[in-house]
Amino acid sequence: MKTPHVQLSDLLKITLLCFPLLLIPSLSYSRDIDFLWTANPEPVTSYNLYYKTDSNSDVPYDGTGANEGDSPIPVGKVTSFTVTGLSPNETYYFVLTAVNDTEESEFTSPPATYEPILMPSPTITIMSQN
Repeated sequence: MKTPHVQLSDLLKITLLCFPLLLIPSLSYSRDIDFLWTANPEPVTSYNLYYKTDSNSDVPYDGTGANEGDSPIPVGKVTSFTVTGLSPNETYYFVLTAVNDTEESEFTSPPATYEPILMPSPTITIMSQN
């Protein structure tokens, strides 16, 4: 039985011809949102940050997808916080509550709204050498 004779240069040509078919560019990024608020004048043990993508102003604030977890995010006894890993293509609505040992305050009003980030489409140029 004869073995087909294939030169290395033939394999290289086949690989180069197939490579552009396998090249699928992908742009992946996430969005981080920083928050800063004034401390509650009443004694507070922590704050909860609620979020959602539904524009309806009613509860529930049942957002998902942030690196810090689903809504509500317990942020602790701080006055600033960053939510990371959100989709850049969604509009998000956020409210904050103050928590003490026995109660949680009403939601802040109005909700903080963050619109989608419009990113330019990437331009890919493939140059061939003849």
